[in-house]
Amino acid sequence: MEKYARMIKEKLGEEKILCGVAVSLADSVVSELVGLSGYDFVWIEGEHGALDRKDIQQHMIAAHAGGAASLVRLVSSDPALVRPIMDMGTDIIGFPFINTAKEAEKAVAACTYPPKGVRGCNPQRASYYGRMSYINYVKNAENETLKMMIIEQKSGYDNLEEIVQVKGVDIVALGPGDLSLDMGFAGDMERQEIKEMMINAAQICKKYKKPFIVFPAIERKSVEEWVNIGANMLCFAQDTTFITSAINHLWSFYDEIVSPSKRH
Repeated sequence: MEKYARMIKEKLGEEKILCGVAVSLADSVVSELVGLSGYDFVWIEGEHGALDRKDIQQHMIAAHAGGAASLVRLVSSDPALVRPIMDMGTDIIGFPFINTAKEAEKAVAACTYPPKGVRGCNPQRASYYGRMSYINYVKNAENETLKMMIIEQKSGYDNLEEIVQVKGVDIVALGPGDLSLDMGFAGDMERQEIKEMMINAAQICKKYKKPFIVFPAIERKSVEEWVNIGANMLCFAQDTTFITSAINHLWSFYDEIVSPSKRH
């Protein structure tokens, strides 16, 4: 929705570093909690995990209730998948495995009404459930949602400079996990080659004034490192990781205190 997309644009225009948390659990309370905690956006994980369309819309509503923008990562740029998410009123829409400028153009077209694109017309929550006239909504639709291209293969990285110049591309992300797999590093995201690619991508995005989003570890050193490199948006992955970390931390000292073998 324009209010939250505008909020993201304004903060980026003021050169603020935006921060969000990825959610994959079905309970939308998590998204409201993220927003209430002060984060700028909620990354709603629509590619991996079990969230369905209803879950995704509930997360959007909850993110807005908490004061955060909603970002939905899709499975692909298939217009049939894009249409309902756009009609739900997402603020940022993310497309995985973008490898060429043509694929980026296809993704943008799926978000755009004819004659420029192929989006179908029936905005529901996006038009405030019809409180905004379709005519007014369609006139302003291109300002409603930021389009994010996610680069996850070496071919996409090689074409990054062409991809960022595609009209309608608003945000760029590199997926270090998939990138490491594609390059034969078996998921090792800490490889120097991956880090150098991320740094170079940040520089390319800066050159073309396109926000660059990264995924730091949940620790101060990692956040400081990526801010210094030039990332504009940070996303922590993900709700299940936060829960697992807290549970494991508790168990580490709980087990030591109560285990009979360790008490004698």
